[in-house]
Amino acid sequence: MTKYPPLLKDGLRQVREGDLKPSEWAALCCDLIEAYDSNLKAWSYFDRNQVERAAAILDRQNWKESKPFPALAGAPLGVKDIFNTTDHPNSMGSAARKGYWPGNDARVITTAKLLGAQMLGKTTTAEFAVHYAPETVNPRNPGLICGTSSTGSAVAVATGMVPAALGTQSAGSIARPASYNGIVGFKPSFGMVPRTGVLKTCDTLDTIGWMTRGVEDAQILFSALRVRGGNYPVIEKGIYKNMARFADSKSFKIGLLKAPGYENIMPDSLTKIEQLALQLNNRPDLEVIEIDLRGKLATAHHTHATIYDKSLAYYFQRELQNTEVISPIFKEIVARATEISPDDFFAALDEQERLTRVVDEEFQTCDFFLLPSTAGEAPAVGTDEPRDSSLIWTLTGCPVLSLPLLQGENGYPVGVTLVGPKYSDMNLLEMAKREIMPDAVDIVTPVTGGKARLSA
Repeated sequence: MTKYPPLLKDGLRQVREGDLKPSEWAALCCDLIEAYDSNLKAWSYFDRNQVERAAAILDRQNWKESKPFPALAGAPLGVKDIFNTTDHPNSMGSAARKGYWPGNDARVITTAKLLGAQMLGKTTTAEFAVHYAPETVNPRNPGLICGTSSTGSAVAVATGMVPAALGTQSAGSIARPASYNGIVGFKPSFGMVPRTGVLKTCDTLDTIGWMTRGVEDAQILFSALRVRGGNYPVIEKGIYKNMARFADSKSFKIGLLKAPGYENIMPDSLTKIEQLALQLNNRPDLEVIEIDLRGKLATAHHTHATIYDKSLAYYFQRELQNTEVISPIFKEIVARATEISPDDFFAALDEQERLTRVVDEEFQTCDFFLLPSTAGEAPAVGTDEPRDSSLIWTLTGCPVLSLPLLQGENGYPVGVTLVGPKYSDMNLLEMAKREIMPDAVDIVTPVTGGKARLSA
């Protein structure tokens, strides 16, 4: 019988109590990577010998006696292949960067290591974390896509190869693969996690987040990796403002939201999100109201495309000189960007600020938004993802939590997104754990075709 690695919260407790060594935790993960990844292709770089050497160093520390106990002691993490890491290449999903070794750690990686975490390797991503997807396979059905930009991180977590993995979101790159793979995806408020040493695609959109199998594990990572202190006065003020707002909350008002992208939601997913809303509304501590922001946020997708496309064309000028190794879709994006004038770009930045204010004002009428993470189940390989609303919350800087609460008509996962006011990350996570998803999802045993079976 396969022995699966523990959840992040359980593994940390076992390390703290002296019942689990970091090397043992890593070995359980490595066993699954070696068993599954030749088929799933979730890892762009993995070296078991390297992992074992690093884990042996962690074993020498007496974690049981450490006071205070390091927040991530012994925790094995996957890292999306756009983060600089000392021990791995950073190929950014592109042949143009193949073999590039940065020789340093991104700031968030340094923080995680100082808190005792170990990086098992690099998970696959789209070309430059944009649209051209890697060859990663959906573990539930190889005929379905499993995401794009943070795909490898999602598949690695869903199949238990790691308890958690870092990703990024500039549009919907955490929410979508989390939805398609039936796991928890968390994108913090913009600016909560430092981006130094991580591939830059767009200054006003790029956000670091992570995949886990439970909300509590997402909480642990947020507490460990977020910025804090006097150097971040805007963030600290926002956090304390929201802590005060929710401090005495015995009940919450949740807005069942219609936003741009609503028109593409599959009928089955619409029915099930409405059923979920009714169930939540029957709780004495939750009230669900209907909110329609399709008109007020109508410009969001165009605004996002203007900012994003122009930024990509600017930041990847060097890579675009070698067009033989650049995908047609990336060239198409850059070609579109040539039609965007500087005035158009700055007008879009102004519109981004206006849309952010619109969302902020709406949170005066409710505490959190509720809506499907994606239009439905994962689409078939070779087809396009229907437009959804996930990029809107990246555009407006809000914290987003995708929860694996629904199934589509074919039995595959559909995520439910909870959106909170900017800097309400801690409140959003705590509410979700306490009121909506206190338990973690099971590990998926991959199949080569058809439906997967779930393993405890």
